[in-house]
Amino acid sequence: MSAGYDLYAPGDSWLHRLDPRVKLILTAMAALLVLLWSSLPLLLAALALAHLLLALARYPRGLAIGVWRALAPLLILIVTLWPVFDRRGEPVLLALGPLIVTGEALLRGLATALRIAALSFTLLLWLGTTDQRSLVRSLVRLGLPFSLGMAMTIGLRFIPTFAGVFQTVSEAFQARGLDLPPRGLRRLRAMLPILVAALVTALRMSEQLGWTLAAQIGRAHV
Repeated sequence: MSAGYDLYAPGDSWLHRLDPRVKLILTAMAALLVLLWSSLPLLLAALALAHLLLALARYPRGLAIGVWRALAPLLILIVTLWPVFDRRGEPVLLALGPLIVTGEALLRGLATALRIAALSFTLLLWLGTTDQRSLVRSLVRLGLPFSLGMAMTIGLRFIPTFAGVFQTVSEAFQARGLDLPPRGLRRLRAMLPILVAALVTALRMSEQLGWTLAAQIGRAHV
């Protein structure tokens, strides 16, 4: 699997060298602040600060852009649908039958999208500069059982891995003549065999990973 789908980027910056436990505590505190804030300027400042820290840590721009691409559909959906279901506030920007869009609802939707983006890049400061071994060790030293720490870390790492599997399978299907419509239900139907093949591949990978972990644990007890 291509390393391009792993959020972690090796480096020797100050953020890479920082104790993983300190990074985890600072990330948790920053995430809590982002969750509590509802001000657009503060959320924008948090998002800009996360990007600045990533730039100072020399985090690859391509990986950061990849995170934005993954978040973009969700953020657009939130900004688009939030004002439709939240009719509170003034002024009324659009009143078309049962559809009422207010300025305050639009701002709340934008704030929610910014909060998700800020949270994502705040977590990226931790996950993107901490290798898996250091991450597990930091969680265990903070009191988390090793088995739970390993399970959580593998889960976090497996998300971009599955994305890479899905793209690889999709490219293989298209190379064999599969035509993917640009949008709509036809595209969803055409992607069904890709999803099934990707799930099968992911299950096989997880089974192999389980065997590897079991073998390593067995060696440790010998």
